[in-house]
Amino acid sequence: MTQPTPCPILDLNLGPLDLNLLGLHVHLNEVVLDVEAIPGPGNLLGNLLCAIAGLLDGVDLGGVLGNLLQELIDALIRLLEGIGGGGGGGGGTAPVAQQAAA
Repeated sequence: MTQPTPCPILDLNLGPLDLNLLGLHVHLNEVVLDVEAIPGPGNLLGNLLCAIAGLLDGVDLGGVLGNLLQELIDALIRLLEGIGGGGGGGGGTAPVAQQAAA
């Protein structure tokens, strides 16, 4: 029986780290953390994580996030233009003055 192919979940490599926090010196040489999910019968968590890890295969996350960010910027620009009174010189106060005169 062949072994199932593991699904890579996390590959984290931290280089050396030196901290000096108010007299406490911490030296961390190197940390390598690899997390893999193993699919197969009875491996509920491995099956679930492999299925989730495969959901974004082939998706251009850079393009999706770039488009989303551009849409957010455009919406903020429109909002700021609306606040700036781009529609006829203070149209928000005229109805109040008319109501007071009536």
